[in-house]
Amino acid sequence: MELVTKVISGGSYVIPLVISITIFVQFLSLKSLESFFRRHVFSLTVLIPLLITWGDELFAWWLASAHLLSSILSLYDDEAGSKDSLEVDKLKEGIFSALRLKPAQLVLLSFSAVILFGTFFLMLPFSSVSGESMGFIDALFMSTSATCVTGLGVKSLATDFTLFGQIVVLVLIQIGGLSIMTLYSSMTILLGRSLGMKDRVIMQDLLDVSSLEELFEMIVDIIKYTFLIELWGAIVLTIAFTFEGFEFGTALYYGFFHSISAFCNAGFSLFETSLESYATNPLICGTIMVLITLGGLGFVALKELKEVISTGKKFVRLGVHTKVVLTTSLILTVVGTVFIFFGEFLHAFDSYTLWEKLQVSLFQSVTLGTAGFNSVPLTNLHTYTLYAMTLFMFIGGSPGSTAGGVKTTSLAILVQSITSTLKGHKSVTIFDRTIPGPIVVRATALMFISILITSFFILVLMRFEPNQSFLGIFFEVISASGTVGLSLGITPFLSAAGKLCVSMLMFSGRIGPLTLILAIGQQDSSKGSFEYPDGRIMIG
Repeated sequence: MELVTKVISGGSYVIPLVISITIFVQFLSLKSLESFFRRHVFSLTVLIPLLITWGDELFAWWLASAHLLSSILSLYDDEAGSKDSLEVDKLKEGIFSALRLKPAQLVLLSFSAVILFGTFFLMLPFSSVSGESMGFIDALFMSTSATCVTGLGVKSLATDFTLFGQIVVLVLIQIGGLSIMTLYSSMTILLGRSLGMKDRVIMQDLLDVSSLEELFEMIVDIIKYTFLIELWGAIVLTIAFTFEGFEFGTALYYGFFHSISAFCNAGFSLFETSLESYATNPLICGTIMVLITLGGLGFVALKELKEVISTGKKFVRLGVHTKVVLTTSLILTVVGTVFIFFGEFLHAFDSYTLWEKLQVSLFQSVTLGTAGFNSVPLTNLHTYTLYAMTLFMFIGGSPGSTAGGVKTTSLAILVQSITSTLKGHKSVTIFDRTIPGPIVVRATALMFISILITSFFILVLMRFEPNQSFLGIFFEVISASGTVGLSLGITPFLSAAGKLCVSMLMFSGRIGPLTLILAIGQQDSSKGSFEYPDGRIMIG
């Protein structure tokens, strides 16, 4: 502990020196003064206040955090056409070519890097209210939960973290919600730079677009929708918290924090009991539900919905993806609301009025789409209600969104595949469109892999946590794998091994089980492949 304190104290002096030396070395290696200022304007902006506040520990680490994030994003920068940066570009091209990273592998490494950096900052003593460094396991767990927008916590965000620690968590939520590559592309465009060809190909694969025009349009839409939706949510929630008696500054902070957390489907709250104190407040819960829903639909669906509102385009003119997302999400929300409403009508909701029961049921149904907020104590619910909730948590939100789970589209394809098989049809059709065979196989594989992973970790946690109930472990595993964040209260009491297992589950759930398998096992297509004769196997 004494060593950590000395490192932090010395860091307030070392950090400005390191940045100064780095800038000086870069200045010597670049020939164009204009290019130098364009590339290092942020570093210069950070360095000046660091020198003015020389020795201020907290301020130094704040600015160092911002500078580090900027440095991470600049690692991806592959700006073409700059003569002064030709050697740097060649070096980076050589590094990435040697690694030969596939998109799935880049996603894996990017999230891993962000989690590790977040762990480092959360371990700093001034991230904790106690003033002592948080243990590595706890910091890793909280960083993983924030980056993977889950919401599970071994520490209380409201009472155990300082403002610095809370903002570190909030930054991790925003990065994790949009993904590091999307954030990088967005920042590149905002700074007026151009994406390198390799980055463009990777982003086209991640966002599932077919042309560069669609790629840039999608990235701009992501920036615009995220900023506007989170800003709208923050304004409304600020007003709502002001009505609840909070001072304007506190209400503003709470408004922005919960808006970002809700839109990113993170489920982190600055209140000890999540939103239980505001279960019957329609302005707070209604705004949170809208943010969760918009964040869980995905940017492709949001873009088409915006066109429907602005141009009056009918539902039948929407793309098949958006139709499936909207229809499946609506069905899941309605079914979940009805089940929770009647299941707890005379039990956990007995003290509420009819309208309040409907409101609480709808809120809990919406949050099952991997949001993680709760407006009633989950331990008060029936066991069959909790089991049904795990089924909805397992499904999660929609592709291209901030939500986790196996996704609504996978469920729709699987259900339609079963229906087509029972009817004897040779192809799977949805909304008068045939779904390609590889997509059906991919959806089936995703569902099967997810079931295997959750089953495995349930067994592992039963071994590591013998004092916890089976329902508590089962609920925790499904919540972590779906990046939901709801819990029956066992999270803070997990052993070190249990925390690591849940961290791995959250990581797997955020990047996607299938993406994880592809990142680990994907082979280079340049090595060639073989096609074998068909074989017949009896099934059923």
